[in-house]
Amino acid sequence: MTQYIFHAILFVLGFLGTYFMIPLFKSMLVSGNVIRPNYKNEMIPVGMGIVFLPMMIINSIILGYITMNTVWVVGSTSYLNMNTVWLLCLALYIFAMICMFFAGALDDLIGNRSVSGLKGHFKSLLKGELTTGGFKALFGGFVGLVVSVCISNDIVDIIVNTLIIALSTNLMNLFDLRPGRAIKAYLVIMIPIYITLTGYIKVLPLLILPNVLAYFNTDLKARGMMGDTGSNVLGISIGVLMAFGYGIKIRVAWLVFLVLMHLITEKFSLTKIIEKNRVLKFIDNLGR
Repeated sequence: MTQYIFHAILFVLGFLGTYFMIPLFKSMLVSGNVIRPNYKNEMIPVGMGIVFLPMMIINSIILGYITMNTVWVVGSTSYLNMNTVWLLCLALYIFAMICMFFAGALDDLIGNRSVSGLKGHFKSLLKGELTTGGFKALFGGFVGLVVSVCISNDIVDIIVNTLIIALSTNLMNLFDLRPGRAIKAYLVIMIPIYITLTGYIKVLPLLILPNVLAYFNTDLKARGMMGDTGSNVLGISIGVLMAFGYGIKIRVAWLVFLVLMHLITEKFSLTKIIEKNRVLKFIDNLGR
């Protein structure tokens, strides 16, 4: 089985499996009264990002089985012992995403929307009040630290990777204020990542990317909100892959971008910035 055929199989399974599960999860959330007004005050199910989970797990099982029973070839040499390393990468990737499914679902279910932004959540924490957003930020940071300790070569690497994973996790939250916006931003970032990654980890984006594409139209047409359940997972999937697959220069450049984005959005409305730019506004409204 060639690499590209295997990638195609994972993509098709992820896309079709998620597509047919969307009505089931939507009905489940509506029946459980997990609904919230969107930016137009229309009541729609929130937490629809949970639909990414089933096919992510199923495709992970397939990938894990193939990894355990295949002699992967790198260049002209076969590395049986590399399977352990690659299984660690798979396990860390799944671990990080499942953790943020949990934290995001908690925020969607019981989150208090009176406090927003990382600054606001940490201010509340300093006053002795833990918000779900504050928990999510701290939890995401510790998840990033766990992953970083397992893959980094030195203390500088640990710090850089932890910050990348934590801030990437929150990045999609910054965009998830209008239908389809966060997924558009995610695709702009994730597709180049998939194209430029090399080796075994190139397959990892296919555990989540086709699932997101299957759900995209539901989000775009405001038939459901993926909520933090989805946006956190999209963000951490980017952060972990950046930590896994790129050299220090690219990672530091990405970290600088993340810091700037968070500083800008703490002071200015991202929606207003987009609305004042013709190109960004056109892309933002495209498909709605």
